[in-house]
Amino acid sequence: MNKEIQLTELQVEQIKEYADRERKKFGVIDVPIAGELVMLLEQEGIVICQYPFPTNKKAHTDANITRFESEFGQMIFIGLNTAIYYDEQLFALAHELYHYITQTGKAYNTDADEEDKLTEKKADRFAAEILLPNKVLNSRIIEQFETSQLDKVSNLRLLRFIARIQSEWWLPYRALVLRLYEEKHITDSQVEELFAIDDRDENSVYSKIMCGISQDNYKKLNTITRRTDISTWVMEIIIQNYEDGDMTDDEFVSILKLFGKEPDDFGFNLNVDAADIDELDGLFEGGGVDES
Repeated sequence: MNKEIQLTELQVEQIKEYADRERKKFGVIDVPIAGELVMLLEQEGIVICQYPFPTNKKAHTDANITRFESEFGQMIFIGLNTAIYYDEQLFALAHELYHYITQTGKAYNTDADEEDKLTEKKADRFAAEILLPNKVLNSRIIEQFETSQLDKVSNLRLLRFIARIQSEWWLPYRALVLRLYEEKHITDSQVEELFAIDDRDENSVYSKIMCGISQDNYKKLNTITRRTDISTWVMEIIIQNYEDGDMTDDEFVSILKLFGKEPDDFGFNLNVDAADIDELDGLFEGGGVDES
């Protein structure tokens, strides 16, 4: 979500058209969709694999889209890192949706060593647009301030406005600030001042305002879920493969363990060797997954 790379007006309009088209395809126009994003992507046949991958301040992956070609056709996976804040997870899913519908990024350009910065900027803008349509944002601004130019509005009043929008539409705070800047509602200096606020700090003025407006949503959006899961229909395929004898008891247990499940969760009573269970616990609880 950097503002160093500037998109042209034509590029922005094309991104807005993409977002509008996807919302219409999902059957939603001017209502929040962040909380339904996983379900909407799964309806597209995209497998969502959630896992808390190791992160650090220097480098981490929010999400990655991967294609697999098989004799049955193409399968699309989005690996979502749940070791980041929940609102960041939602933004990351929307970001990867852009790569999916435009067939851009490393998943579609296998010769690329890293993501193209311009394409990443477009994907970020798309994520912001599909999570919060510009028409909605602009109408809310006119309704609240009776003007589209907010350069004379105090930061405190802006923070209250941003908090109300975040509590309803679930974008990250910094993405919302950038949305105001990209739509030319606020100035460079206002962006810098708003970016200087630590919205994750419970004692910051923004956090106090957000909690005052919706404490439940503040807590939800600022939670690192560390959820481990995979799309329901993929889990059913795994179970059916086990029932058909295509994997051993140990293989079945290890796959379920990867996604935080146990055979008993699905009605299977398996006696797995205690040493094997200890080995699996050490693998998964020890963070034995390479950082991507």
